[in-house]
Amino acid sequence: MTRIAFSRKEAAEAVGLSGDTLRRAIEAGDLHTYRPHIGGREINKELILATELERWVTNSPRT
Repeated sequence: MTRIAFSRKEAAEAVGLSGDTLRRAIEAGDLHTYRPHIGGREINKELILATELERWVTNSPRT
């Protein structure tokens, strides 16, 4: 089964960057996170959807 979401640490490892780099992208509003809900209550777990991670990586400016 293909992963659909990652923790920040897992996402950083998946794209070969540091957790601090992802934190800065999240704080800048460039990379969006998701907090799932169960029964209308938010779970205290920040996830990065695989589609969002791919969007962020592929839309970053080229050097």
